[in-house]
Amino acid sequence: MTPDLATHQLRKIPFFQFLDFTITELAETHAAATMPFAERLIGNPIMEYYHGGIIASFMEAVAAISVSHGPDLQLPKPINLTVDYLRPAVKGPLITEATVKRKGKRMASVRAVCWQDDRSRPVAEGLYHFLMV
Repeated sequence: MTPDLATHQLRKIPFFQFLDFTITELAETHAAATMPFAERLIGNPIMEYYHGGIIASFMEAVAAISVSHGPDLQLPKPINLTVDYLRPAVKGPLITEATVKRKGKRMASVRAVCWQDDRSRPVAEGLYHFLMV
């Protein structure tokens, strides 16, 4: 599946529409996406930082996509997640890359990294576990 086709299919999910991200890379064990800045994503209106839940949700969406295959893009069910917030995410686009670390018949473990301008300075990292459907 191409990144454009996957992005088109994901637009059918209301929360993914709200996040308004675009898939930029899609491989068998890897996915990357970009999310443009929008005022509705702010969690701290004084400092104009992204809301932490938006960051975690964006990373979870990309992590789920990284373990999904096939023309219908059947997303797995999240079991648990751990997110480490490393620095504030300021106005500007967010980029997330997710890599499958382990995938079995029933479960998958995915590592996700989110950054803005500099990949070496991530704003958050996460470990996501999914139940494969």
